[in-house]
Amino acid sequence: MKKAIKAWLELILKRQGLEIVPRGILYDWQSGAQTTPPRYSQSRLPEGAADYLTQDNPKLLDIQERYKSADPDVTVPAVWSDGYVRSDDIAYFRGDNGWVWQVRGRNTNILSYALTTYYLKSIDHLGLFGKLTEDGYFGNFTFDIDNRLISRDLLDSISEILFLDRHLGIAARADLNLLDIGAGYGRLAHRMTTALPNVRNYFCTDAVAASTFVSDYYLRFRGAERAHVIPLDEIDKTLAGQRVDLALNIHSFSECRLEAIAWWAKLLAKHRVKHLMVVPNDVTETPGQLLTNKDENYLPLLERHGYRLLVSEPKYADPVVQAYGIKPHWYHLLELKA
Repeated sequence: MKKAIKAWLELILKRQGLEIVPRGILYDWQSGAQTTPPRYSQSRLPEGAADYLTQDNPKLLDIQERYKSADPDVTVPAVWSDGYVRSDDIAYFRGDNGWVWQVRGRNTNILSYALTTYYLKSIDHLGLFGKLTEDGYFGNFTFDIDNRLISRDLLDSISEILFLDRHLGIAARADLNLLDIGAGYGRLAHRMTTALPNVRNYFCTDAVAASTFVSDYYLRFRGAERAHVIPLDEIDKTLAGQRVDLALNIHSFSECRLEAIAWWAKLLAKHRVKHLMVVPNDVTETPGQLLTNKDENYLPLLERHGYRLLVSEPKYADPVVQAYGIKPHWYHLLELKA
């Protein structure tokens, strides 16, 4: 009878993509797993942050009003609609929310974090682990690995900097100017300006008003003086007076409409931004392609504005790490035709 019941249950569960496994082979983090992961860790907020980082802050309201007058091609959202950012996301913007998924999705357990940490340490030719630290502020989830705090924020930043240095030698280039499109809360701007003293200007821009507001606060909090948050309605004017060597788009184009991607590509080509790094969201069935969340291929769109693909490679060169490391995306580097 027990065997018959078990066989019946296994049949039903497999139709739902589930299986029965012995509890004895589960790790502790699996056997006690929550069906809905927490949105924020128990990390602290700096003094005054809870009062400033609110949805009714006059500065945020002003940015929202200004963005209403911007070109709808770039501001009409595909993902970041009203309500996508909750009220508590503003203060705990480094939690598991729209800005960064940390404990949701593929390979977000402590084993994946440990594997990724030791892998990146093995290829860290710039010594970034000795230059960058983690404190877990603003709801960030951290793991204690190799006697230090580790977060996705930290690991992704190190991985992206190493990629850019391998292919463009950014650590050795004097007076480097960068533009981060869809910069979120300013994660990479903080990490890049901390690790690389040769970065002259790091411009952060975003078509989402909440991101502009939060990144302005976060980069001031971190003392990132060479990082500058540029509101969307000022970005064209800013670029007109600056040489920008490299643009970055980390998990942003995937969440945009094609009209928005075209808007940004036209802007980059207009100001002759030579290189563009793009990291799409997870697209496990078609690795190495530049797809939106709706599986729309936007590489031809970038090509129409003069960009050609130079590099397309997995985030981790080791296939085992690419299979089990945190967020095994693909990295792409494009170049503007002369």
